[in-house]
This record gives sequence, structure tokens and C-alpha cells, in this order.
Amino acid sequence: MGRNMEKLFICLPDKKADLIILILTSQNIETRVERENNLFNIYVNKSDMEKSCTMVEAYYKENKFFRLKQQLQKIPISSFKSYPAFCIMGLLWIIHAACIHYQVHETMILKYGSSALFILQGETYRAVTALFLHSDARHLAGNMAGMLIFGAPFISLSGFGLGPFMLLVAGTLGNLFNAIFYQSAHLSIGASTAIMAAAGLLVAFQVIQKGKQLRLNSLMPIFAGAVLMAMFSQGERTDVWAHIFGFLSGFGSGIIFFPLNRIFTFSQKDHLALFLTFLIIAASLLAAA
Repeated sequence: MGRNMEKLFICLPDKKADLIILILTSQNIETRVERENNLFNIYVNKSDMEKSCTMVEAYYKENKFFRLKQQLQKIPISSFKSYPAFCIMGLLWIIHAACIHYQVHETMILKYGSSALFILQGETYRAVTALFLHSDARHLAGNMAGMLIFGAPFISLSGFGLGPFMLLVAGTLGNLFNAIFYQSAHLSIGASTAIMAAAGLLVAFQVIQKGKQLRLNSLMPIFAGAVLMAMFSQGERTDVWAHIFGFLSGFGSGIIFFPLNRIFTFSQKDHLALFLTFLIIAASLLAAA
């Protein structure tokens, strides 16, 4: 790659990268492409930076009627190809079914639920174990659907190991912040904290990949994420604050995670992250024993 080439756009999906290359090529602007995981960075000559930005911006202004469709296609994700998400859903179902079958449902909730009082007294493992427990079949089904809507796209975007790891970390942080907020005998369970963390992580990705100064357009993903969070925070028994803290934990974690993920590119990072995920869960169970 030439020394005078500079990054124009970063972390673009293939279709958007192809479109921008086509726009620039039509103006006789030399481009180079660098693949980073499943996304693409576009380079142009330093002398062509201003012209390139002007051409791309002009294209989108002329085609703003189709902007919504283009925005929806920015992240190439598919819930139905995220096998780790289905494994997580299966694990949640197995745990709930086992609790019901062996008639230990209430005992498990009391022992492993996210109790603010006990967490503040040192039983921090509850912030992890509570993510795998659900009150009833309806609660479980709702969170499994949420895993498809938010969790699976994030896992597809970040990797089979890093995805579950970040969901666990951000969901755990959400439960810890919730415990600090209540500081009482408040008890909550369910994977919804991690699911809302996935929504926050996706919003963080959208904001970071802009690569520009923060403007109203950059804030739109946050507003959309907040609306989705509100939609999934309805119901008499819903722990709204757990959802809020989950979303904020995911967003804050994502602001740190995505830049670091671009820096550390060693091939075994997904395997390491998956190992750490199992290690955290195992350590939590051992601490509860």
C-alpha cells in the first residue's frame, strides 16, 4: 500500500464498501481496500481525501430517498446463522426445564438470583448466575426472542467467543449496578439484562463506526436503542432499572470493546474469550457452593 494512502472509511460491510469504491472509481480516484475481520477499510491518496469525501457526500444527498434502506444494510448480520446464540438459548431452556422438573425453581432463584442485599454483602457471583434463571415460560420465551433480536446480531458481528463473553460481562455489570442502585432486598433474575446490554453494544458499534465528529445523525442509534429498551421494559414484573443499567453497561463496554477489538487481531482471541466465559461461569458456581 502506498505511503501517501490514508484511511477514508473504516469497518464497512462488503456492499457499502463496493458502493463507495464504485463512486470513487467513477471519478477516477484511486482506491485501496484492506479487510479487517468481516469488514473493510477504504484508502485513498492523501491528495484525493477532500474530493473523495465530497463525492460520497454528494451521492448520499442525491439518493437520500433510499438512505433508510442503505442504513439498514450497513451491518451484515443474520440471527439465523448465529449458532452460539442458539446454544445460549438452548442452555437457558435446559436450566429452566431442569429447575421445573426437579422442583427446585424457587430454591434456585433464592440461592442464585441477583439479590441487591446479598451482592453488596459479597455474594457477587449472583450477578452472573441470575442471568440464567427465569420466573416462568413466558419470561424465558421473551428473553429467547430478545436473544435472536439483539444477542445474535452482536455475536455475528463480534465473533463466536467474544460475543458471548461481552454479553456475559456487560450483563453482569448491569446486575451489579442495579444492586448498587437498590441497596435493599430487591431480587431480580433473567437474561434480559444481558440482552439489553447487547442492544447497547450494537448502538456503540453504530456510533463508533461513523468515524466523524458526533452530530445529531450520530446520536440517532442511541435514540433508537433507547426506544427499543423502553419497548422491552414493559410489564408488571419487569425490572426496568436492570434493563436500563444493562443497556448503559453494554453501550459503555462497546465504546471500549470495538476499538480494542480492531487493535488486537491475533487469531485465537475468540477461543480465549470463550474459555474466559466458561471460566467466569464456573467460578461463579464454585463461589456459590
